[in-house]
This record gives sequence, C-alpha cells and structure tokens, in this order.
Amino acid sequence: MKENKVLNCLQENFEKLNINIHSFTNINIILIIVASIVCSVGLLTNNYQSVIASKIIGLAIIPFISLCIIIFSGNITKIMSSAGNCILFILLCLIIGVFIGFINASQEYITEPTNEMLSRATFKYETIYLELGMSFIVGIGIYYSIIKNSIVAFIGLLLVVSILPPICNAGLFYGMNIYHSWKSWQSGNSNNSNPTEKYNLQKEIYLSYANHSMVLFLTDIIGVFFGFLSVYIFNCIG
Repeated sequence: MKENKVLNCLQENFEKLNINIHSFTNINIILIIVASIVCSVGLLTNNYQSVIASKIIGLAIIPFISLCIIIFSGNITKIMSSAGNCILFILLCLIIGVFIGFINASQEYITEPTNEMLSRATFKYETIYLELGMSFIVGIGIYYSIIKNSIVAFIGLLLVVSILPPICNAGLFYGMNIYHSWKSWQSGNSNNSNPTEKYNLQKEIYLSYANHSMVLFLTDIIGVFFGFLSVYIFNCIG
C-alpha cells in the first residue's frame, strides 16, 4: 500500500538524521534539562541569543514529530510510549521554569518581566490564527525536510516555531505566581492589607501571563501536528 511506503520512507529518513523515533534516552532528557535552564535564564535576562540557542540544544520538536509519525503506524503501545515522552518533555520544562521563576521572585533578581518574557505572554488572542497558520506551514516544511534528509532545513524550521521558549516562559510565570500567592497568604495571616493587595495583583498578572504562554505553546504544537498530518495524507492519497 502507498500509505505504508510513505510511512516507511518517513521513518527511515527521520532516523537518517540520527534521531530514533522509538527512544527517549537519558541523553535526550539531559539535553532538554540543559536547554530549559538556558532558555529560562535567557528569558529572565532578556538574552535573545540564549533563547534561540536553547531551541537547538533541546531539539524540542523531536518528541512531537516522533509522535506524529508513530500515530500513523497505528501501534497503540508505541503511540502511548511516544505520548508519554511528550508529556515528560512538557513536565520537565515546566518544572524547571517554575523552580527558576520561584527562586527569581523570592530573591528579586529580576523584579519586572523582560521584553523576551512579555513578547510570549502579552500577545492578543485575535492574532492566534496567524500563529496557527505559520506553525501549520512549518509542519509541512518539517515533513519535507525529513523526506529530503536535510538536517539544515530541519534545524532552520525548528528555529521558526516556538516550542521551548513559551513553555519555559509559562513555567517562570507560574513560579512567580506561586511565590506571590504564598506571600499573599502570609500577609493575610498578619492582617496587613497593603502587601496582600500588592501580592494579589501580581499573582493575577503572572497567572494571566503564564496561561497566555501555554496557549502559544499549544497553538504551535497543534499547528505543526496538523501541517505534518495534512501533507502525509496528501502524499498517501496523491
């Protein structure tokens, strides 16, 4: 069947890029941890170069593209394992971001969100369709970069789509929200209304920023997935 030929071609070429779609090794986990730390610190320090570099270090799109390919195989066991890898990736990035965000808030290293943080947290929901359309096109490009076995094109497309920065950004703001929620609770117990109001305002703002960042992350993942899926189906039918 043509579908099997297309799937086999995808799997073989993906692994020619030295990426095993069926494994998520300790080295992958270490690289994601390193990338998340680099990205989180880069966001906090407004270091654009660190944020961009973190996309390459962690190759954040890999677990999700692997899941796309494995879904086509219809193997439930492998699909569940691959989905677990994606969840692990999300949890690692969030936990690291939350930890760094909490420490930053408690020590007051960076007292105001940087431009790098705000750019991923203050976008208007009205523009979400543009982000979705761009990530959809990137998903198509990623498919053909795998088919052509082009690591250069693959990494180039990886730099375009936002996967790691928004989820690390969400983690930072969730961490800052947790800290200010804790301080608000402490102030409430001491019957000191002024600090309580201040912390309540801050925690609401940070929660909103964190949720915006998560929406950006999910939008890009969904766009890439359906872009990749659409061109796969087209090649199977055409």
